Amino acid sequence: MSGKRVNAHLKDYIRNVFEILMYFHSICGFMTDMDKRLLSQEFKKRLAQVVASHTDGRASFMRAVGIDRSALSQFLSLETDRLPRAETLRRIASVTGVSVDWLLCLENAPEGRQEVAQSVQIEKETQADGSTPLDQWRNEAAGFKLRTVPSTLPDIVSLAPVTDKAIEDARGGGVENVLERISLSDMDVEIAMPFQTLQDLSARTGLWRGSTADQSRQQLLHMARICHQHYPALRLHVYDGTQTFSAPFTVFGNQRVALYLGDAYLVVSSPEQVRGFARQFDRLVRQAIIGSDKIHETLIELAEEV
Repeated sequence: MSGKRVNAHLKDYIRNVFEILMYFHSICGFMTDMDKRLLSQEFKKRLAQVVASHTDGRASFMRAVGIDRSALSQFLSLETDRLPRAETLRRIASVTGVSVDWLLCLENAPEGRQEVAQSVQIEKETQADGSTPLDQWRNEAAGFKLRTVPSTLPDIVSLAPVTDKAIEDARGGGVENVLERISLSDMDVEIAMPFQTLQDLSARTGLWRGSTADQSRQQLLHMARICHQHYPALRLHVYDGTQTFSAPFTVFGNQRVALYLGDAYLVVSSPEQVRGFARQFDRLVRQAIIGSDKIHETLIELAEEV
């Protein structure tokens, strides 16, 4: 790193520390001991919020901020009035994405979550030239695991609509094709979805109201065949939708998350947020009511009930 760049970083560092010191001066300079105790208590409550919401846990938070367990315990203890030093306060704000103003109770909104704001964007499902960003996302995630919560039936196990226009796509409307053209020899795929979606398909209710018994039966048997043939590269986890809810989203490796909005995607690329969605997916997997190695048997049973 050049000397000029080091000097620039040093100037920014000094300016940040000076601004924080001025915050302390403006807040504490004219406060009574009672005011300072109240400020300390409010700061500790807000610090507890950001520590609890840190997606990688308390140990990761301490490493990132550069404090040990004892210091954090003192900062959080309501029995002491201790506040962090200016530099520690700056690091807390930087690591958690909140503003120093919010930590010091100068504002009510936790402003400053710039890492998230800068890494979130809206992408249209189909671009003006007819292309889709899904192709790029799939290519960039090659070699990594892809985790998805579909809006209806996942396209990788769905029967494609045939040329007869009287027969519609068995998934119903509002579907996304995130798994299109994926080779299971190059990428592992995990799917989590509510069991009630499969029950609706079997009973021909919900999105499948009006479909024929033969359509539903063929779709369920096709899913059973695909899940059985491609396990464990393809794992289908089903959870109880009456107990657990999830919006449709897909985690593309460790690069990004795309939340399906109907005709667009809300795309998140912050590494911390991507890891958070991966953990959310793992939570759905832990709540699965049927093992992914046995799901083909359940699908066959549902087909027989049609």
